[in-house]
Amino acid sequence: MAATEHLLLFAAALSTCVVSGSNEGATLAATSSRSGALAPLESIALLSIFAGVTPLLVGTKVATTIAHGLVSFEAHGGQLAFLLAAGVALGVVAVLAHRGLPTSLTMALTGAIVGVGVGDRLPTRLATALGVLVAGIAAPFVSLAIAYLLAPLARLVLGTGLRAERRGRPLGVLSFLAESVAYGANGAEKLVAILAVADGARGGAVRATPLNAVLIAVCFALGALSSIRVMAPRLGPGLARAGPDNTLAAVVGATVSVFGGAVVGIPLSSTQAVTAALLGGSARLVPWSVRWQAVREIAMAWVLTLPLALGAGALGGLALHLAT
Repeated sequence: MAATEHLLLFAAALSTCVVSGSNEGATLAATSSRSGALAPLESIALLSIFAGVTPLLVGTKVATTIAHGLVSFEAHGGQLAFLLAAGVALGVVAVLAHRGLPTSLTMALTGAIVGVGVGDRLPTRLATALGVLVAGIAAPFVSLAIAYLLAPLARLVLGTGLRAERRGRPLGVLSFLAESVAYGANGAEKLVAILAVADGARGGAVRATPLNAVLIAVCFALGALSSIRVMAPRLGPGLARAGPDNTLAAVVGATVSVFGGAVVGIPLSSTQAVTAALLGGSARLVPWSVRWQAVREIAMAWVLTLPLALGAGALGGLALHLAT
């Protein structure tokens, strides 16, 4: 591969890291700031560090699924096809993020990879892809259910008023740290996968490297800083009443589902998980405060993400197949 082409592919991979921070990083940081556990800048700093470091510590099972488990990109031109999928995912998420709607870059990337694989006539593991897509669709509902069930317990533990604020901060910090680890073990691994493929990784387990960890952390932080002001209102007063109890339940619910996906190597969206969990916790404790118009807008973004990514990926893959 020519040096210029390699640099362009590497730049596309770093762009994905920035968009991931803009979409997922800002969403998770905004969630933490709802309850006052951490300031937005503190949340972004922690998330960025864990996004880079966690794959080095816990392994890259999710990254390997994304890079090799859905479509075989080892054939000639496969690297370009994979980066085409990344470009399609970026485009879908960028359009929705421009409207301040937190959607799933993970779901968009998964759909785009499958679409490009089918369109470019590459070997596609349809059973695995279907399982991953079904798990991605189910994960927000799992997060919502967990938060809905945990919300009364969170209120019982924290209490109300000033007592809730005093107890909520340390518990909020601990739960956000757990959420950051879960994101690093799952959502951040798509960044590891894209950088690995851009570096020419072939089949087998994807490896995380210290250099890539630094690049991911820096680019992720830049993206999160660029859109935190848009995402914070959307997930704070724009969605439902902010409070330490429903936010704590939401963070725990999202962490459980996302980390569960990491254990079995299934890429899941932290953005969808935490947004759905916020809805679940708020609907249980303060149902009258839920802004259903905002919920409908976010749900519409989620509904559109997968078919748009699949369709655009298939068309792009077909064009690439005809061109080569």
